[in-house]
Amino acid sequence: MLDFELLRAFVTVADCGGFHRAAERLNLTQSTVSQQIKRLELETERPLFRRTTRSVVLTDDGEMLLEDARRLLQFEEAARHRLAAPRLSGTVRLGVVEEVAGGSLPSALGRFAKLHPGVRLEVQIGVSAELIEQLNAGRLDVVFAKRPLGTSKGRLVWREPLVWAAADTFDLVPGAALPLALYRERSVSREAALAALNDNEVTWEIVYTSPSLTGVRAAALAGLAITPLPASALIAGLRILGVEEGLPRLPDLEFAIYEKARPDKAAAALAAVLPTHCTGTITPGDLR
Repeated sequence: MLDFELLRAFVTVADCGGFHRAAERLNLTQSTVSQQIKRLELETERPLFRRTTRSVVLTDDGEMLLEDARRLLQFEEAARHRLAAPRLSGTVRLGVVEEVAGGSLPSALGRFAKLHPGVRLEVQIGVSAELIEQLNAGRLDVVFAKRPLGTSKGRLVWREPLVWAAADTFDLVPGAALPLALYRERSVSREAALAALNDNEVTWEIVYTSPSLTGVRAAALAGLAITPLPASALIAGLRILGVEEGLPRLPDLEFAIYEKARPDKAAAALAAVLPTHCTGTITPGDLR
C-alpha cells in the first residue's frame, strides 16, 4: 500500500515542476521532499523523475503513476471530509418527478442514507408544478423536477430531448386529428407538446390522460396515441416520430433541483448529493 504522504509529495513536485517550489507549497524542507520521493521510488521500484541541473521531468513510469496518485488522493480527501462532517439528523421531505424516481434516484438515496444514517427520508412522486408549489408552501424541503419552460429557477442538473413517442406498430392517419396521450393538467411535457402543435397548426385531440409517466407510456405502447416523453424514458416497443412524419420539434427538457429558502443542514446535504449521483444519459446529439 503506497503512503499517501509520499503520493502527495510526488503530485506536488510534478505540479510545481521542481522540489523547491513543492517544498514551499507543502511547508516542508526541500531535503524532506527529496527524501519522500526517494522512498516512493524505492516502494514502486521505478524511477519517477529525471533530474537535471535545470529541471525535474516525469519519467514514463512517473506519468503513469501521476493520474492514479491524483485519484487516490481525491478519494482520501473525500473520506476525510465524510468522517469529519457533523452527524446529521432529522427528516427531509423530497419531491421528485417520476422520470427521476424511475432512474438513478434509488441508488443516490441509498448512498445518502449510508452517509447520514440519522436522517429520515420521505419521498413523494408527483408532477413538477405541484411539487414546486408544495415546496413553496413549506410542505417539501427539496424538489427534483422538470423546470417549467422559459424559467431559470432551480439549479439545472441536466438537459435532454423531449420526443414524440409511438408504438412500433402505430400509423398516422392522413387528415385525422393527432391522438395524444398526455399527463393531466399543468405538466411541463404536456404544455410543451400542445404549444408546439398549436404553433404549427397541427390538429390534435387528447384521447388518454394519466397522472403518471407509466400511464401515458402504456397508452403509447398499446397504440392508442402518441405521447411526448423524455428521450431517456423510451423503452422497447416505442419509436420516435419527428418532422418526417409532419410533427413539430419539441424543446429540450431541463431537470433541476429546488430548495426551500432556508434549508436545514440535512436538506442542504441531500440537495448537494443528488446532482452528483442522478444524471441524465441522453443528449440531443445521441438522437441524430
